[in-house]
Amino acid sequence: MGLAEFLQWNLTLFLLILSRWAGMIMLAPVFGARGVPAMVKLGLAVSISLILYPIIMAGGPQIPSETLPYAALLIKEIVVGLVIGFVIYAITAVLEGAGQLIDMQMGFNMSGAIDPIFGVQSAMMGNFQMILAIMLLLATNSHHYLIAAMVKSYTYVPINPGALPQGLNYYIFLIREIFTLSVQLALPVIGALVLTDIGVGLLMRTVPQMNIFTVIFPVKIIFGFIILFLGIGFFGETVNMLFGRAMTWLLELYKGWQGT
Repeated sequence: MGLAEFLQWNLTLFLLILSRWAGMIMLAPVFGARGVPAMVKLGLAVSISLILYPIIMAGGPQIPSETLPYAALLIKEIVVGLVIGFVIYAITAVLEGAGQLIDMQMGFNMSGAIDPIFGVQSAMMGNFQMILAIMLLLATNSHHYLIAAMVKSYTYVPINPGALPQGLNYYIFLIREIFTLSVQLALPVIGALVLTDIGVGLLMRTVPQMNIFTVIFPVKIIFGFIILFLGIGFFGETVNMLFGRAMTWLLELYKGWQGT
């Protein structure tokens, strides 16, 4: 192998490593936040790719020399990173879904806040829970485990995989899990507010002259905040549970892809 071929092979391998990390950083929480400058994201992807380059190169991955197969492999690596980033994003998706349900019951669904992670309109309670969860993840250095889980992907999914990740059943399962966990997290607040609705309804039967709209909205907001305040002490355990679930989902993704 001449010098030109050697340099070309190393450059193509580095681009493949960079593509996977860029795809993951684009979607994963903490790394993919809208407030993080694009140059910082690119610098993080390049830095991690440079660190991992000698380790992956030692495995001697098979890289096609033709243009079209290499372009297909590059796209496949980007898809790998995007899928892994999407699975990690499920942590914030669960909190966002729970926030939507809580907002609907508390009457906040008409006024949304801007999600600081991706810069779109989101539920106020979901926005609050996501900010708190991101702070907890950073305070406990959990983002290091996200990087470690991404590095582990090369053990199960090499540079030149034989197929794209998992089948449709896995993503249906993942969406079902996100929806189920969102409902479970929002259930205490929803249950308390349903009881509030029943209580206000009984009060209106007793005092029919009272205007229900001047009573029910403040009462539901106050009760909702009380339940959220009482549950704030368990929020760390909730984020820890969601983080563990996300790691389990990633492992299932890797094993399922390895088996294809």
